[in-house]
Parts: sequence; structure tokens; C-alpha cells
Amino acid sequence: MFSFSVLASGSSGNAVLVWADDVRLLIDAGISARRLDRSLQQHGVNPDQLTAVVVTHEHRDHVHGLRVFARRHAVPIWATGGTWTELGDLSTEVGSERCFTLTAGKVVYFGGVAAEPVAVSHDAREPVMFCFHHGGKKLVLATDLGFVGDRLRGAIADADAYILESNHDVGMLRAGTYPWHLKRRILGDKGHLSNEAAGETLAEVIGNRTTRVVLAHLSEENNAPEVAKTAVRAILMQEGLGHLPIEVAPRHESTPLYAVG
Repeated sequence: MFSFSVLASGSSGNAVLVWADDVRLLIDAGISARRLDRSLQQHGVNPDQLTAVVVTHEHRDHVHGLRVFARRHAVPIWATGGTWTELGDLSTEVGSERCFTLTAGKVVYFGGVAAEPVAVSHDAREPVMFCFHHGGKKLVLATDLGFVGDRLRGAIADADAYILESNHDVGMLRAGTYPWHLKRRILGDKGHLSNEAAGETLAEVIGNRTTRVVLAHLSEENNAPEVAKTAVRAILMQEGLGHLPIEVAPRHESTPLYAVG
């Protein structure tokens, strides 16, 4: 079994469960520890039996519940050196023997799961996204992307399943209430992918074995699930890929466990 569930998604908090045989990985802990416990248990996962917590970067919507969760559950934690620096004294608080460092481009093996961290363009210290490989299947988890260049497109191409950021509708963002400096940040090369950028990226990387797409990290104010889904589907249909199921990860509840492949 190789499956995943998006436990929470959006600027209010992000977390993903990746499950393959006896390996259970929690990617990010951007919601409260209590909610993380509840979401994992709903999927039959005992938080104390997680293989590891893996952190993509230090922004609050990805680490909000990490400190309390780490105190409650003696689980190994993995993050890049830059992320550890931004997390301050967390490694001292939970014990250095539980803290491990990721390096972009260097695969980490959790049992039969290969986790490949890939550097991304985002306004964090040393952010990464992940390609997970198990049993010949590939899952891509890519959010918080300012843009997708050739290197990143090559890394995420031809996956069985994608969890991809579709953060905002450009028109809604420009006309919205955010201050201009925040709009400029979101629209910039170290910000977030628009719906159109997500659709164009998918059209370039989807392969013959791709069976599922989950759009994630939608802005609450500058996007809506149907707006994102419609924009992405329109681009995929132009490329003859309209047959693929497209889901939108809910903000405040978990998706079902989706099989990879």
C-alpha cells in the first residue's frame, strides 16, 4: 500500500500523511498538535508510531503545531539546515538525537520509501518540496513555489500522483484587500503559484502513469475551490488531459486516503 492524505491545506495550516506499508510520514505540522493527533487517528495512525515528521520550511502555516507535537510524541524530525536555524531552540528542546538534517538533492530512505528533497523558490531560509518513491510509484508534494523552472519540472515529471499548489486567482488577488507589498510577494518568484501556473505546470509534467491530481494551499481570500479546479481543468483539457480526476484539498478537514498509482 502506498497512499496519502492531505490533513490540512492553506494559509491557516498545512499537513500531509504519506503511508507506505509500515512507513508513516507526517509532512509539515502547520495545525495544532491536538488536530494533528485527531486527523492521524481518523486514518488509523497512532501518532507515537510515526516513522518521522518531515518539515518543508519554517513558515507558521507549516510548523504551527510542531513544537507541541514533538513534545508529545518522541518521533524523529527532519528538516534542512536553514529550516533548523529558523526553528531556533527546537532541537535543544526535543533532544538533538531526534533531529536530522535534510539536504536538497540527497535522497533519504525511510524503510522502503525514498524521500527526495528538491530545492524550491520561496521566501524561506532553505525550503524544499518532495518526491516520494515506493514500489515503483512516485508521489509529488509541491507547494509554496514562486515559480517552476526547468530543474523542478524535470524532478516532478511523470509522477503517479500530484499534490500541487494552486494558491490564487490572479484577478482576485489584484482586486482584493491585501496590501500591495503582500500582493507583490505572492505574485513574485519567491511567492506562490497561481491557478494558471499550476495548470501550465501540470500540463508539462503529467505522464502516462499519472492518475490523480490534488490542488492544495488555496488562498481563502484570493481563490475558491471551483475557481481553481475550473482554471486548471481548462488548461489540461487543451492538452488532451481532461480525463484526469482533479481534487481540491479542504482547508479544515482531511482528504480520504488516496492510493498512489
